[in-house]
Amino acid sequence: MQAQSSGCTIRYGVKTDCYQEGQVVDITVGDTYMKKVKVYTAYIDKVLVKPIALLTGREIKGENQKLNTVDEFLVWYGRVLKKAVSGSDLVTVIYFSEITGCYGEV
Repeated sequence: MQAQSSGCTIRYGVKTDCYQEGQVVDITVGDTYMKKVKVYTAYIDKVLVKPIALLTGREIKGENQKLNTVDEFLVWYGRVLKKAVSGSDLVTVIYFSEITGCYGEV
């Protein structure tokens, strides 16, 4: 297996029971409660729980490339979740790498 690309995503609340390091998952796109399209299979490299106020620029951009600051993220995430969010709210940051090919392939 090779890691071709990596990224991260942010989930509201503590989601460590759903996402564990070393887990293999499908990365999908699609609207909530609608059919999803599988983009690729990925390996979860790291799972962190932290307050929104401590998110890094890389983590914020991993969720939305158009955002640069925690303040921008708070406004956008509140719209996505349809509720008020604050810098002290906890989120789970999931780092992952795309799995491509098979071990030993050139």
